[in-house]
Amino acid sequence: MDKIKRSLPLLLLLMVSFASVAAESAAGLLARCAEKLVSAPSVSAAFSIRASDGEDIAGSIVMARERFRMTSPRLHMWFDGRTQWTALDASKEVNVTEPTADELLASNPFAIITGYGSRYNCRLLPSTEKNSVRRVELTPKKAGADIRRAVIAIDTHTLWPVKVTVTMASGATVDAVVSSCTVGKKLSASEFVFNPSSLPGYEVVDLR
Repeated sequence: MDKIKRSLPLLLLLMVSFASVAAESAAGLLARCAEKLVSAPSVSAAFSIRASDGEDIAGSIVMARERFRMTSPRLHMWFDGRTQWTALDASKEVNVTEPTADELLASNPFAIITGYGSRYNCRLLPSTEKNSVRRVELTPKKAGADIRRAVIAIDTHTLWPVKVTVTMASGATVDAVVSSCTVGKKLSASEFVFNPSSLPGYEVVDLR
């Protein structure tokens, strides 16, 4: 019994140490992935998104730091760092908004990789496969966030994200599977601004 009592402090210390290393590894992996995304002149990715409401979207996205341009068969989106234009093919409308941080993360699942900052706790989830992919779980530090949970799967060899799963406060989920990521050239700011001539006949609805 005395040996067990003497061992308890050491066991507790080891448990705390292991937990600390895991937390640092999760933050470090996410930071390296984010650094690769934001340090590139631009990044192009092909993706498929499945929402819990049955909505499936496949398309591509071009990102340059906080700016992005997304294209799919049903919608097109531009974000210049402040203003977002969302063109809906079904209604022939372009909605103009200035999204909050949470709204931006909801519309662009990749943004959570570079925008998690001090707003989310992160930890490594147990590996389920014998490969180079590791999963990082993000949960908000403050109650009331629009996003309840996000899981980002990262290839530790390439540091590219391969899947992002976001669970909203409402319970709705969005799965974004990334099939490819490539580094591109530097793009002008105008590439991330909606040009009315690109979609003639669409009505612009300013919701700001």
